[in-house]
Amino acid sequence: MSDQTDVQNGTGFDAPAFAERLYADFPEGLRTNMVMSIDGSVSFRGRVGPLSSPADRALFHALRALSDVVLVGAATARVEKYGPPTLSDELTELRSRNRWPGASDIPRLAIVTLTCTLPERSLDVPPEHRPIVITSAQADTSAVRGRAEIIALGDDGIDLTAAIAGLRARSLRRINCEGGPSLLDKLSEADLVDEFCVTMAPQVTAEGNPVTDPAAAVRSPLDTPRRFRLKHAVPHGDDVFLRYVR
Repeated sequence: MSDQTDVQNGTGFDAPAFAERLYADFPEGLRTNMVMSIDGSVSFRGRVGPLSSPADRALFHALRALSDVVLVGAATARVEKYGPPTLSDELTELRSRNRWPGASDIPRLAIVTLTCTLPERSLDVPPEHRPIVITSAQADTSAVRGRAEIIALGDDGIDLTAAIAGLRARSLRRINCEGGPSLLDKLSEADLVDEFCVTMAPQVTAEGNPVTDPAAAVRSPLDTPRRFRLKHAVPHGDDVFLRYVR
């Protein structure tokens, strides 16, 4: 098997060791993890999977192992059929080596939603794996009541600043956000993101997006772009793993 075939299949990439060396120094805060095509798309036909390589998926799960809670928007949870996070034996060992006071055996799952319409797979779980539902104070929570822990804050939409504070009050201080784009925009607008982890995928999607199609751009509520500092840029095959921090 050639070296390039190894890269494409994800063999030869030790994700737990890679994550421990380059990502475990995140004591607390909100980290986002995403994959992006070289023409600026974060999905293809509504799905992230076509952009993600085996190495990217392995790192995705390793970053989960280094978190207290996985945060995701409801639309992404429905499309990607989210259930409670699970860890392989290798990732359990990674979590144990980097264990911090109060950490659970596996990360919690927190889903941001206005409608409380969630994938059944995320709700049909034992009580100890029940998700956290983050919604507004005006939301109808009857569909998830008794099946999830509910954080309901904000009269006009979801108060994400208060919700993130609510996660931290529950000792969930290492927050790993996996999207989608709308949630990332709202978190960025509220200045709640401490770190961006981006896999640059060697693909183009030809889907309308702000990079290639100005008509697809949404006017930002920010007066000026917020600047982050490049922590690392590490190539693996044709992927590039980028980490930006405050």
